[in-house]
Amino acid sequence: ASVEGSLEIRENATLTNLVGLSNLASVGGDLSIQNNLALTSLNGLSGITFVVGELTIFNNPALTNLEGLNNITSVGGELLIYSNDNLTSLDGLSNITSISGNLRIYDNDKLTSLDGLSSLASVVDSLVITQNATLTNLDGLSNITSVEGNLVIFDNPALKNLDGLSNITSVGVNMSIGFT
Repeated sequence: ASVEGSLEIRENATLTNLVGLSNLASVGGDLSIQNNLALTSLNGLSGITFVVGELTIFNNPALTNLEGLNNITSVGGELLIYSNDNLTSLDGLSNITSISGNLRIYDNDKLTSLDGLSSLASVVDSLVITQNATLTNLDGLSNITSVEGNLVIFDNPALKNLDGLSNITSVGVNMSIGFT
């Protein structure tokens, strides 16, 4: 099964899982998962192999991981992961090799690593990692060799090193690393 346009899963106060969507193989537009207060699992999305547009995961406070997205290999637009209060892991993204837009990960208070992004080799636009209070390293970015836009690593107070950036050979615009 496929969705020719966008798939929005949003504003569901009691929805806990997406198992009923397990036959879905592709999304022809954006995939947006946002403001689902009780959502604990994305496993019903494990049949999806690519998203033509943006992939947005925003404000899902009960979500602790992104397992269920583990068969997605490419995102045709931006990948945005933000304000997921209990998200600790990006492991469900481990098969994504390319993102054709921005990669923005911010305001995920319990995210400790980016290891789920270890297959990602390039970002066509900007790479922005900001305001992740418990992020200790960037090792999950170690296969990225180029960022065509900006590279911004800002306001990650627990970050101990930048070792995950060691294979980046070019940044197309600006590089900013700091704390405000």
